[in-house]
Order: sequence, then C-alpha cells, then structure tokens
Amino acid sequence: MKKTICRILTGGLLLAWMILIFCFSAQPAKESGEVSGTLAYRMITIADEITGNRLSGHQKEMYADLLNPPLRKAAHMTEYAVLAALLFLFLACMDVTKQRCCLFCILLSFLYAASDEFHQLFVPGRSGSVKDVLIDSTGAVIAAALIFGISEIGRRRRQSGKQ
Repeated sequence: MKKTICRILTGGLLLAWMILIFCFSAQPAKESGEVSGTLAYRMITIADEITGNRLSGHQKEMYADLLNPPLRKAAHMTEYAVLAALLFLFLACMDVTKQRCCLFCILLSFLYAASDEFHQLFVPGRSGSVKDVLIDSTGAVIAAALIFGISEIGRRRRQSGKQ
C-alpha cells in the first residue's frame, strides 16, 4: 500500500513538473523574454535598494540586460535538476537501485531536454539548441550527483552506527 501511494504521489509530481516545463517552452519568445527580463529587473532593483546605490532607471535596465542570460540558463538548469530529483524519487519507489536511478534520471532528463528543444522549433520566435540541451542536462547531472552523494553519506553513517 505504501509503495502504491509513493508511486502515485511521485508520479503525479513528476508529470506535473514535466507539464510545467512544457508550458514554459510553449511561451512565445517575446513572452518568455518579458518574464525573465522582469525578474532580472526586480532583482537589480532589490539589490539597488539593499546597497543604497540609487541607480537610475537606465542603469537598472542595463544591469538587468546583463543579468538576464545567465538567469535564464540558471533557470533551465534548476528546472532539470528538479526533474532529475523527481525522476530519482519515482524510480526509487519502483525499487530501482540507487545507481540505476541516477543513471536513468540523467538519461531521461537528457531525452526530455532534447524533446523540449525540438518542441521549441514550433514555437514563434523560439529555436532548438543543442547548447540548451547540454545546459539542461548539466542541471540533471548536478542533481543526480548531489542525491547520490547525500544518500551515500547517509548509508555510511547508518553502517557506522550499526557497528
């Protein structure tokens, strides 16, 4: 019963996250750029208020334009890190070994990233990019490495506590 609940819960979260990624990718370029541009501008404004620099509106826009590309790439990596973590949890509920969970979540995240970039070929103003697939996959690899490392630390602590 617990396994069934685990599978339904993690499967539902995984599916919801995949739909969210698809919806972000379905945004036309202008709309997507406005979302990240607004976020970058807000971040610069908050930093300006904290530091007391009193930047002009033009300076804030200039810094926001510089911040926008790395912010977008960080968002891609984060999306796919979360995807990999949810895949890991789902696969673990299916009694897949930890090593295989890590490998499968990286592979499946890579495949989803590739399909996502293909999907963007059909969205106005967007394009598919091998570089973005690699950036997305990097997020998945980082998540898998962190999950594996943390679980190994936990396993070793449990083993040393039993001795």
